[in-house]
Amino acid sequence: MESSNYRKIFKEISEGYSSYFVKNKRRFIKHQSLNDVVDFDDIYDMNLKKAIKRGLPTEEEILQNLKSEGLWEDSDESELESQSFFVESLRKNKKNVYLKSGLEKINQQIKEAEEKLSELKVRKQNLMSNSANRYALNRANDYYIVNSFFKDDQLSEKLYSDHEFEYASTQEVSELIKTYNKFHQQFSENNIKHLAIQQFYKVYYSFSENLLDFFGVPVVKLTNFQLNLILYTRIFKNIFDQFDKDLPDRLKEDPDGLLDFANSSETREKMKKELSKNSAGSTIVGATKEDLEEMGVQGREGGESLNKLAKEKGGSLSMQDLMKLNGIK
Repeated sequence: MESSNYRKIFKEISEGYSSYFVKNKRRFIKHQSLNDVVDFDDIYDMNLKKAIKRGLPTEEEILQNLKSEGLWEDSDESELESQSFFVESLRKNKKNVYLKSGLEKINQQIKEAEEKLSELKVRKQNLMSNSANRYALNRANDYYIVNSFFKDDQLSEKLYSDHEFEYASTQEVSELIKTYNKFHQQFSENNIKHLAIQQFYKVYYSFSENLLDFFGVPVVKLTNFQLNLILYTRIFKNIFDQFDKDLPDRLKEDPDGLLDFANSSETREKMKKELSKNSAGSTIVGATKEDLEEMGVQGREGGESLNKLAKEKGGSLSMQDLMKLNGIK
């Protein structure tokens, strides 16, 4: 994404709304806050009671029927729980990985594990698509989205009143949902993380400790996007303050790489201390040339490559080998 696009995202996050054209008329989408989430829960509960009263089965009831018919068994539930536990374990263990190549591998493992977990969840959700819970969730989502649209940039006049929403056509609601989804993609967590490390944005780092200086409102009045932005602003400010001299250039525009680097800092520092000791026989298994160079290990005199030396040593370098390369005796 271009820097100008991130500037636009920042402007809209600061203002608390975005503008879009709906049926050739400019409309304004409010960025939601904690109070809106509370309203969402109230609308969900109301529609859940309404759906149950009309005879729609709950998810629990549907699940029991699925089990009795063999369409979703205890083994399926166990697989879903095991996969969820596996994903969480990978995420927790990632902080113990400090080599670039190792981080790339575990990130790929996490991605694949999350995809499998998502497939299991979608399969289960599809089997319960006609539940009272799903009806209530869909109606609450529709209400939440439609009530995000306003006719004016002061966000004082809703596009639809509650009564108008009840009688709005499916086509009207679908059009608003499409527009809202397009809008919401612009403010994904990934985009907000990238915004927080843009060069033009770093001038705001020094104001991030005081929310009133930053957005001019108390924390309870902040939108969800504002909260996410201030959170990542503080995180990345701390990373750059603490690790700036040690950060590889390749990471300075990679928010996920910066987070991985910071999370593995404790393990990496322990390894650096070990490298300063004369610990013959200890090895860095699987370290590539790039891994070693990022740890501050330079090639030995004569230009012999680290890869070649590692192959000569059976695939990895010992602590003593690395110390010799750095001139440590």
